Amino acid sequence: MMTDREKWHFDLHGYVVLRNILSKDDIDHMVKRCDEWQALPDAELPPPMSTAGGYPPGENASRALINPDYVDSVFADLQLNDEIMRIVLTLTDNCPQHLQCALIKNTRECTDGGLHNGAEGGIRNPANDYQAADGRIFATFINAGVSLVDVPQGAGFVCVPGSHKSHFAAPDDLTVYSDPPSVVNLPLNAGDCVVFTELLRHGARKWTLDTPRQTVFCRYVTSYASWSPGNGAAVEHRSLLSDDLYELKQMASFRTRKNVVDKALARMV
Repeated sequence: MMTDREKWHFDLHGYVVLRNILSKDDIDHMVKRCDEWQALPDAELPPPMSTAGGYPPGENASRALINPDYVDSVFADLQLNDEIMRIVLTLTDNCPQHLQCALIKNTRECTDGGLHNGAEGGIRNPANDYQAADGRIFATFINAGVSLVDVPQGAGFVCVPGSHKSHFAAPDDLTVYSDPPSVVNLPLNAGDCVVFTELLRHGARKWTLDTPRQTVFCRYVTSYASWSPGNGAAVEHRSLLSDDLYELKQMASFRTRKNVVDKALARMV
């Protein structure tokens, strides 16, 4: 599970970085599939894959591929990755639900991903919560962003450390290009992962490298979150999912321990 140092860092900053959670073979495979899928028009994507615009929406926003975990086992296995799961299990008190997998490609033509979170204007969504007390830590909406490429200093993911606990609107002049300590930029190597609460104010600087930035976002909520959009696709395309991933995508009460959770916990002993 999360170490005391990781809990301290996550509570203070709203995120934790996991290094080298993917093998080179898996990274190469995922980059190849990303290139293949991104070259297809929406109508030719294998179901139930779909697309969504980036943030902010617009002509030059990045294109997100939704549900690659249904059509490729390497993406499916990433949703159950032990390093990610030990953080997710700690943060959800062993009651996780898989919300969505999204594969995003950013090029030099894409706009930046402006600062945003689950509490725009300082208003906290009751379905998006963060708490810490008595040595325990809890979050109801968790993002795990896995980079498939090296991200140098000055590019890619940024966040406002500690903003997951702020009850005030962000200053109007705060942007993804603001300097530390207000905004920090996290350089990453291919295979590294940033796990953060959706309440953390985050975004991405405009990509300036010739080769694209490719990121897999694995998203989780508490098992009793009734607003999950993933259940419908999971039921309709049940045959495409392993038993473990299918179960992880289902709603359950906070008193119900999923079998997939017991398996993960047994591996972590």
